[in-house]
Amino acid sequence: MQNNANKKKKKGLKPVYMPYLRGNIYSRTAVKRSAKIVGFMLMFVFIYLLLGGAMTFDNTILRVCANLLLLAMGGVVMYGEGANQGETDVGFAEIAQKRLDEGKNVPKSEHDLCFHPLKGVLSAAIAALPFFVVCAVFAVIAQKQHYSLGVLPSWVSSYDSQGEVAQALAFYHEATPMSLEAILRVIVRLINFPYVTMMDINSYDAMYMVDKLSPLMCLTLPAFYAIGYLRGPYLRALVHGNIRMSRRKYNKQEKRARQQRRQQMAKKNEKKELI
Repeated sequence: MQNNANKKKKKGLKPVYMPYLRGNIYSRTAVKRSAKIVGFMLMFVFIYLLLGGAMTFDNTILRVCANLLLLAMGGVVMYGEGANQGETDVGFAEIAQKRLDEGKNVPKSEHDLCFHPLKGVLSAAIAALPFFVVCAVFAVIAQKQHYSLGVLPSWVSSYDSQGEVAQALAFYHEATPMSLEAILRVIVRLINFPYVTMMDINSYDAMYMVDKLSPLMCLTLPAFYAIGYLRGPYLRALVHGNIRMSRRKYNKQEKRARQQRRQQMAKKNEKKELI
């Protein structure tokens, strides 16, 4: 059984790695791509804002699974974008290496477009930096939220003119000033919306934990892009492996076709001799 499994693996598609010119880590290309990653992250924030209300189920298991699925969809998109970009860079790097082997010069602008393993990490880091800074500042100043007074019904306002009752009710009319913490809380929880809705919103301890871990949570989607970019050489090798497999299939078919033609010619010659 093991021998049969090994034979099937050998017959399957094998990656074929070609030499390529390693590019530069620091380049304008990495910065431009980081802007695209930021655009993806803002798009996901908008999607989370639209779908977040539908993800707040009372059932904990259902709520966690739904938000994990939403987060996984964003990760798949970022991973695919990084993998596609990494494969493209490796293909360009292979062409650049061939030009070097032929004695031709490769300008710096083209060298910057070649693949480097850390280029995707750099692009993801630059894109995540503004989100990380906002979340880090909020994580430092965040405090656990406590119960706040609700809104009084309208009929209670008739007692505002009475001295003893008015003093007690005045506490409810005190306005809470808008602080930096409150502003950042809204922004940070929008960035990490799936994690927020995954937890019990009514649990102050759970929300406090999300606030403190927000700098790490905002790195999730950029990390998927960096991991996908690192798969570029392997995906490019699969392309070459597919080309090699197609050539072998074509050669086998041509060989069979030649053998069949020879057999047919031999049969025709035999018939002529008999006649």
